[in-house]
Amino acid sequence: MPPTDTHVLSAKAISRLSEMRHFGELTEANAEAKEQTLVTTDHGAAHAPEHISITLLVDKAGIVRDGRFRSPAKDGLKAAYDLMIEQAINRTLEDAARFTPRQADTQLRDADGGAVLELVATNHPDADHPFYVLRKALERHQGAKATPDAVVATGGTAAALPWTDVGLFEKVRRIESVLDIHVRPALASDGGGLDLVDLKGDELFVQYHGACGSCSSSVGGTLNFIQDSLNNHLKTQLVITVSGVDESIVGL
Repeated sequence: MPPTDTHVLSAKAISRLSEMRHFGELTEANAEAKEQTLVTTDHGAAHAPEHISITLLVDKAGIVRDGRFRSPAKDGLKAAYDLMIEQAINRTLEDAARFTPRQADTQLRDADGGAVLELVATNHPDADHPFYVLRKALERHQGAKATPDAVVATGGTAAALPWTDVGLFEKVRRIESVLDIHVRPALASDGGGLDLVDLKGDELFVQYHGACGSCSSSVGGTLNFIQDSLNNHLKTQLVITVSGVDESIVGL
């Protein structure tokens, strides 16, 4: 269905929203039928409007043959996600993981219209960084078993800079890499998970989900582990704040 507030969108974005081409989910059965690998990942807090989960079918040559996404996103962002998946198909996953919001905005923008995506309209630095969910999919497909430093180094020139000299996007990318390798597997073994919500200075806001979200002992018991893992691997002094949980529970 088209968005209700269509006056801020381009005709191209409205057209794509009226007939979403890649919204949905692929399964292991789809992958087995085509003898391909199913790559599944997500990014963003579970209930955040920008949250996205993707499922991709990748062949033996590393080429994406099909893809789907699910997200509560609306309007321009949802159209951009749909375009992102479309652009990934028939390209290597490594190449697809270079696609940026600005590139999506350019393709969705009318010839005489302004920016479709808010972060492009405000000239946000993240507009020129690839969609991080695709980078996560690439790392997952490759089996990302490198050390945290090696994973961080995949980010290009910014990865060589110290923490204090990089922007928010690069900081979030480094945090997500450490969480993916050292924290989320441990939580997943107990039926739980963790989403990054926000980063303000040295205060990192996270949200538990699954078993972790309803167990007071897990909230208190894993908080120091998460904080220590991040600070040890990133050489930072981050302080973790858990969103959506009673503060008295966090302190247990």
